[in-house]
Amino acid sequence: MTRREFMTDLASRLRHLPQEDFRAALQYYEEYFEEAGVENEQAVISELKSPAHVASRILSDYAVKEAKKAQASTRSGWRAFWFTILAICAAPVAIPLIIAAVVTIVALGFAGLAVVFALIIAAGAVFIKGVVSLFFGTASAVLLFGSALVLVGFALLIFYGMSALIAGIGKHIRNKSDR
Repeated sequence: MTRREFMTDLASRLRHLPQEDFRAALQYYEEYFEEAGVENEQAVISELKSPAHVASRILSDYAVKEAKKAQASTRSGWRAFWFTILAICAAPVAIPLIIAAVVTIVALGFAGLAVVFALIIAAGAVFIKGVVSLFFGTASAVLLFGSALVLVGFALLIFYGMSALIAGIGKHIRNKSDR
């Protein structure tokens, strides 16, 4: 048997493999023959025994590989099934907790905005009182202007703190959803 006959017989026995695996197997044995050289072709053929023997090894390895893939996909299917069951069982508890968390965050946001609004209104009232006090004494007017500025400062501090907190919560939610 020549190298060409061996490879032709091997190719006909492996024709049922997927195209990529078929090409890889034939390329491997072509390179095997090339590395041995023309003078050692008969030694390689006797070492490999027969095209039928080589084909049966390749086909059995392919079958084992495919069986492992099928087993892995079955496992992941069962895992998805159990996660679905767990989600269904957890829904009566999880959904109210999620709703409560969202309502709490929204309520805290409105409360923070109400505090900021109240501080700005108070600062405006104190500022107006300071303007009126200018006619009666400058010391009390300066004290009232300073108090108005402190109230505006607290309002800005609370407003930017809330903005940073909301941005942090949004970033955390985006990071969790990207995973």
